[in-house]
Amino acid sequence: MYRKTYKVLGNDVNDYMIMENHAYFSYASRLLDNFLFEKGYSKQKLISLAIGFQKCTEELLFQKHLMFTQRFFVNFECIEITDNRQKIRVKNSFFNEYNELCAIVITKLNWCDINNHKTITPPRKILEPFFAQQLRLNVHKNISLNIVKD
Repeated sequence: MYRKTYKVLGNDVNDYMIMENHAYFSYASRLLDNFLFEKGYSKQKLISLAIGFQKCTEELLFQKHLMFTQRFFVNFECIEITDNRQKIRVKNSFFNEYNELCAIVITKLNWCDINNHKTITPPRKILEPFFAQQLRLNVHKNISLNIVKD
């Protein structure tokens, strides 16, 4: 699991000082970029490899409001990799400072060749951090690797 801590900012909230839906998606997207960057895959490096990802679906499951200036953290984890490794599903769980679950964003991503705009299987080296995350998760929960046929 990968975790980052944030604080709800002014541009994240509505007139009632409640964090808006777009902010959850923005933090989830930012966290994916941070995860890849810390694993050695900056946006520039991915572009030089002609590899990118396309978000197919994003789903927000709401539990509890996050308010202006409130600190929160987001847990990022890969929950599914297709057997051809072209698609992954990641889950971002948002918790307030009291460790209460506030929201979950589930994103399905397709890896693509940015020059040909086709879905591809990225080099295994890029996927290793995602596989490692799943293996740690599975050892912790004592379940099998969640790979599905697509």
